Amino acid sequence: MSTAPRLLANLGAEEGEAGIAAAARPGSEAAILAELWRGLFDPPAFSWLEGVEAAAWWNDERAEREVAGLKLSGAGSAIVRRLHDKAWAVNLAREERLEPPMLRGLVTVLEPEELQGAGAADRISEVLAGWPEWAQERFTLKPRIGTSGRGRVAGQTGQVNDAMRAALARLAASGGAVLEPWLDRIADASAQLHIADDGVVTLLGTLQIVTTPSGQPRGHRGELDSRGRPRTGLDEEEALREAGGIAGVNAAAAGYRGPCGIDAFAFRSAEDGHRCFRPLVEFNARFTSGTVALGQIRRNLPRIKAELGLAPGELFHFYVGRGGAGLTSDAEAGTLVVPLLGGIEAAEDGPVLLVARNREVVDAWLSVPQGSA
Repeated sequence: MSTAPRLLANLGAEEGEAGIAAAARPGSEAAILAELWRGLFDPPAFSWLEGVEAAAWWNDERAEREVAGLKLSGAGSAIVRRLHDKAWAVNLAREERLEPPMLRGLVTVLEPEELQGAGAADRISEVLAGWPEWAQERFTLKPRIGTSGRGRVAGQTGQVNDAMRAALARLAASGGAVLEPWLDRIADASAQLHIADDGVVTLLGTLQIVTTPSGQPRGHRGELDSRGRPRTGLDEEEALREAGGIAGVNAAAAGYRGPCGIDAFAFRSAEDGHRCFRPLVEFNARFTSGTVALGQIRRNLPRIKAELGLAPGELFHFYVGRGGAGLTSDAEAGTLVVPLLGGIEAAEDGPVLLVARNREVVDAWLSVPQGSA
């Protein structure tokens, strides 16, 4: 008889005590995500979760101490922190020529010591002065270790404002920052990966990230083919998969093991208005909300096939995230709604899996623009 694994749902741990406390608030998005994450292990939604003794959302030193005597699944904390640092993805994108041409030479990694002292603001001003005019109009300074865009500071017209000056010491203490132009995002996406103990990289699937008007993640959407394989449905699908493979192989070579993912986005060029794609923005060296979404899809795949069909050549559209009112399962119409926590009444506001034959059903329910413009 197998023993249940020791699970540390330390969401927000990248941001220290404050991040953990915020994520632990009852009813918060992070608390709901943590409950869904725990559910992936019972029964295991992925084969690589079988036989796990202990697992953490993010493998840091505290997690290693808390599971002393048990084998913590995944990479050691030192490797995790080095690859989770946004600088790793920035440098990899540059080395592998994954940067969009208009961004080459602009995204700047700042070390903690560059953000300290009286000359820190001048250092940032010097970098901004070398940017083209469009890039100086709006820009952002974001922490190298963080999550969900928290802790970033915005600037405009090439000026280091008071809010940015006030944030420099905090950013230095958290491990440095990344300075980059603010881009007009059209669609956010991710590629979810797993790196086995022998270094083999598996692409688990790709997802569109659904965000709120303020830019906070709300859920994930995409397409399912007849074999139940999830993909974004975006025009940039192949570029995203290629970037995911490159990141996975490099992460494996650096010693990383376990679940991980990359973030990417399509944006509208400030130079000519054309659609562009940034295929590697960040590398998430941990479980992600995308891992959870794919696990829920995989777990419910037998039900999806039984109730909706998924015949060869068919594509279904899905959404995993907080629910919406007014939609219920209708096999004849090709719609399935699965509450992921609680009973059917939980679909009103709780996390759900929605699968529909028609993309318009998902669009209407979420009231978001089409993902592929």
